[in-house]
Amino acid sequence: MGLDLSLQVTESGGRNKPDAPLVPERTYVTQVRLRRGWLGYREPETHEVLLDFTRRRRINLDEGARTYVDESMYSDVCFRHFELHNREHVRAVIAAGKGDTSDFEPVIMEHQLSVLDKARGRTLADAAAPRSTGLGGLLRSAFSGPKKSGDITVKSEAERTVYAAAEGRPLFAYSDDGTRVEPDLGRHFVQFLRYRYHGHPLILERLASAGHLPREIQYSAKEMRGWPRSTVTLRLQSANVVPDSGIPLDGYRRVVRGGPGLPDDATLERVTLGAAPDGTQVRQRRQLEAKESVDAGRMLESVLAYFELTLQTGEAVPGLGEAIQSIPDADVRRFREVMSRPPSDKASASAMAPALVELRAAAGHHAHVLKSFEAGARRALNEPQEARALLLDVLKANPFFTGAYKDLGDLFVADWDMGAAWRCWDAAKNIAPGHHLLNDVSAMEEMLAAEHPEYF
Repeated sequence: MGLDLSLQVTESGGRNKPDAPLVPERTYVTQVRLRRGWLGYREPETHEVLLDFTRRRRINLDEGARTYVDESMYSDVCFRHFELHNREHVRAVIAAGKGDTSDFEPVIMEHQLSVLDKARGRTLADAAAPRSTGLGGLLRSAFSGPKKSGDITVKSEAERTVYAAAEGRPLFAYSDDGTRVEPDLGRHFVQFLRYRYHGHPLILERLASAGHLPREIQYSAKEMRGWPRSTVTLRLQSANVVPDSGIPLDGYRRVVRGGPGLPDDATLERVTLGAAPDGTQVRQRRQLEAKESVDAGRMLESVLAYFELTLQTGEAVPGLGEAIQSIPDADVRRFREVMSRPPSDKASASAMAPALVELRAAAGHHAHVLKSFEAGARRALNEPQEARALLLDVLKANPFFTGAYKDLGDLFVADWDMGAAWRCWDAAKNIAPGHHLLNDVSAMEEMLAAEHPEYF
């Protein structure tokens, strides 16, 4: 069984600038589809968004073009996870300067990002127990340690359940009447709220256990004080039971959309959606290139062919290190000296970058491999634009260079562009899913799923 909902949404409050007039109230209708394993929502003049919880993917449908973009759900959760720590740092700086930290109080930040700092041990101050389909939701909403006076107050008021921060700032409220639903559909509805409008995790967990879709929900303090649309009201207009169904992608073609600082769309689509080069064929090609370079006396070019093999496929080349040590070639010796001092500080990075530039001529057809190493030095020198340009050059030379996608994704993380980071890492995973360079991406995803299981 599934459920189709129609919600009237009203956004109000705030100014675009302190001296500007209030932003006009905006009202629109959102259509929501709740199904087993996925949900979808559509707002006026926008494409439908589908959340596939089975695959942990976010899908954006373009009905006119009959195409869709399929991206990782981890990118959204990752941004919220690290933005919470970022805002905590901002709060500490403001507090040190004796400034107003009211917009950066922990409960407010958790509410606006919909992520919980478990180390703080948040609690709800229960008034009356909510209507619940079982003890699970009630227990989960109070999982955060020894009982104490609540960080979030709960009270009944005018046939509504109202939540506020302990100091009295309103956060969330919903009507006690509404449409009864099965527990799974109720949790899916809360997932829609979490992804689209956020909300404090403990409040949303309590709502998920309520056993009904409220007739009206009101978000307060959704944004910082004075910001536009900090108050959002959702009114349930209709709820229709429908047969369950799979994700509606029949007749649609998957595409990949890049953006600034990424390879062009055609390259990303080819690498992310197409078949990766066969590992055996890649090895044979690199071995042939290395032999041709040796026959021509271009020893550094030969060495870099094997480095490219490893950086693309993850395949280790037995004896390569020993061979590099024994090759009596000035360029190989210089390369060995440079690579023996990783760019762990500004001094070593400052020495490494120009040395690699000087070796490009001797690197021949594999000069782009040197650029991949130079990008690491440029990043250590706090030159992200130069590092990004180098990595894009690498991918122009070899669109299937796994290491370059990994490093490019890391640069986007530093820019807080998590969506672009995962687009890079998705490409890398399609080329060489078991590559050791991607181990920390897998570890990141495992951490996010463990820290924030409610998103999945």
